[in-house]
Amino acid sequence: MTNVLVVNNYPNRDRVERLESCVEGNGAQVTPVDWTEVSTRRFDSFDGVVLSGSPDMMSEVKTQRKFRGEMAAILDSKVPMLGVCFGHQLMAHAFGTAVVKDGRHVLEMVKTKVLAPDPLFEGLPKTMMLLESRYEVVKSLPDGFSLLAKSDTSDIATMKHPTRLLYGVQFHPERYTAENPHGNGVVGNFVRLLK
Repeated sequence: MTNVLVVNNYPNRDRVERLESCVEGNGAQVTPVDWTEVSTRRFDSFDGVVLSGSPDMMSEVKTQRKFRGEMAAILDSKVPMLGVCFGHQLMAHAFGTAVVKDGRHVLEMVKTKVLAPDPLFEGLPKTMMLLESRYEVVKSLPDGFSLLAKSDTSDIATMKHPTRLLYGVQFHPERYTAENPHGNGVVGNFVRLLK
């Protein structure tokens, strides 16, 4: 079975349980860990890593300091990763690009358009409704990263590292609904990439 480490960047566990269940429901064995306990060695002992959302603001220096250990593990590890919302922003900042306040709070299903074919979107429509819940956005793609999707509210809805299986998604794929189920498909595709 595929073993996935789910990193909880929230102050408590209950906010990350839906993400853990989504990964598990797509056939992976999940090990939860708090952001305070991560390291490159820990990341590399799993088939893949999923980085959760967080209420922290990545644009703030205190947040950058708080999560510097996790950013070091993102940079140094060789394991595939999926960064979700804050996890996406954390990945972007680790690779040298800014995260900025957007001037609004987005909390809604938004139209998201796939711009380039990729295994992460295998079998999914070119346009999907996916939930965004955020105050900040990644300002620009990190060097070498490719833009895979954009939404009505985020110019960088999905990005991918040029040589490693590192994905950042600004949306919350685990917060899918019966009417808009495609977030679950994104997680499923990521888990299949780990086999």
